Parts: sequence; C-alpha cells; structure tokens
Amino acid sequence: MTRAAGATLAMLVQAACRRSTSQRSSNAGAPLSVPTNDPKDLSASTASTPLDPRAHLRVVELTIPGGDWEKRATLLVPNPPSEAALPVLVALHGMGETVDPETGAHGWLDAYELDVAIARLCAPPLDEDAFRGFVTPDRLQAVNASLAQHPYRGVIVCCPYLPRAIGGDVSFDAYARFLADELLPRVRASTPARSELSATGIDGVSLGGVTALTLGVMRPDVFGAVGALQAAISADQVDRVADDLAHRIGKRPLRITTSEDDVYHDVLVALDRALVARGVAHEFAVEPGPHDYIWNKGPGAIDMLLWHDRVLRGG
Repeated sequence: MTRAAGATLAMLVQAACRRSTSQRSSNAGAPLSVPTNDPKDLSASTASTPLDPRAHLRVVELTIPGGDWEKRATLLVPNPPSEAALPVLVALHGMGETVDPETGAHGWLDAYELDVAIARLCAPPLDEDAFRGFVTPDRLQAVNASLAQHPYRGVIVCCPYLPRAIGGDVSFDAYARFLADELLPRVRASTPARSELSATGIDGVSLGGVTALTLGVMRPDVFGAVGALQAAISADQVDRVADDLAHRIGKRPLRITTSEDDVYHDVLVALDRALVARGVAHEFAVEPGPHDYIWNKGPGAIDMLLWHDRVLRGG
C-alpha cells in the first residue's frame, strides 16, 4: 500500500480510540459512540424464540504464542459444513471488547451473540426478533424471499482479539501480518476453509469497522471482500478515506452499513456519496437502530453474515 493510504487510515483508528464516549450524532436520542454498557441489559426486553444457538456450530479456540500482544481468536465453524470447503470471514469487534484478549476473542460470540444470528439464518423464515426489532416490513420480506431462493450456506467466522493499541503500539502492519501469516494459516489447517483470495473477507463493527477498511486497503493480497458496520470515521476524514478506497479497493466487493441512529450515520452517508462521486463500486445500507450491542446482535450480525455468505462464493 502507499504510505499516504496507511497514514490516513491509521489516523482514523487512533481517532476512534481517543473519541469520547460522550460524543453523539445529530440524530436525536442517539446512544454512546462506543458501547461500554453490559450487553445483557440491552437485550433483556427482546426475548428470543427458543432455539439452540450452538446446534449449527463448532467453536474452536486458538492461541498463537509470541509477539507484542496476546494473540487469541475464536472460530465459529458450521457443523456440519454445507460443502467440502467453506469461505472465511475475519470479523473484528468494537472498542468495548478491547479490554482484554479473552473478551475480544469472544466479542462476536458472547457480547454480540453471533451464534444466535447464525442459528436463525439456518432456520428461516426470519421474524422481527431475529433483527431484535430493528427491521422494516419490506426489508424483512426481502430477506426471507432471498433466503427462500438462496439458503444461507455458512462461512467460517474467525474472530480475533483486536488490541486497543491498534494503530499505535500495535502497528497495522504487525496486525495484518498476524492475520495473514499466522492466524489464517491456522484457520485453514484446523477447519475446512478455502484458501483463495476471493473466498476470504474482512468486516467489523465501529472500531472494528474502520480497522477492517484499513486492513482491506492495506492487504488486497489477503482479503477479497471488505465490509464495515457503523465504521468509526470522523467527518474530516471522509475525502481521504474515499480516495484510499478509490485507489486500492479495485474490483473487490465493498459494503458499508450504518443505521438511522448510528453516531456515525451522517459521516457514512457522506462517505457513500464520496465513493459514488469517485465511481467506486460498492453497496451501502442504512438499517433501523442505534450504535449499540442490540444492533450488533440484530441487523449488524445478519447483514454481515448474509453479505459475506453470498459474495465470498461469487454471488
């Protein structure tokens, strides 16, 4: 990658780490920019239909010795696999899970309940509760129609710990090398994972979202599809992020998702417009809901899984 591109996106992630949790968007009633509350409290009012969230999963814990931070990851492997070899999605957590390696590696599984979203996708049709209430009737109908035509087949979701020091004491180059040279080879050795570039994606939420964009730009040799959920981007960085993506994303699939009450909603709408102006092919979605755990468990999880399930198979 160019030094300019690396510096630009490095500044974005450092800014996301420094941003005060009291910042709010122009949307009335928007929640804190970085979720720090107990996710269990937020989901108490959204009772789920009884299901076994681990019925379709094998959970694999990985610890890789060496380096400047504790390298841990949790793998969510479809069980049984829908095919001989499956695509791989690297999913990065948000700021709230940077507190320690165990919390981070279990962020998508425990704090965001990705296993529940997977179980629901494996047993359609979905209802409003699958989205934790944050879905329009048209969107719900469209998702169910899509699942009826193209059932969810499953991807291996690799959930590594993202250190709070990313972009600082832990450089992006070092973290990218960890993913490319240590973690992904272990994933492919221990699971039925495909190794092609086109079958390997990266995504994340908030801090993880802007980091996914950073690493996607940095390593076009590793990630064949790039997504970002509620990416923690500041308004004064929009043009530079759009330029970096225009220069480096190429023909790889790109999706950016925000929500109506996301503190980054206005910035990400501006980024979408900047990408359109530069002729960058991408998908952009605005879902209902806040920037918080409950959204991660609903629209965030379902959008991420469905999109990568399709694009990493060329759909």
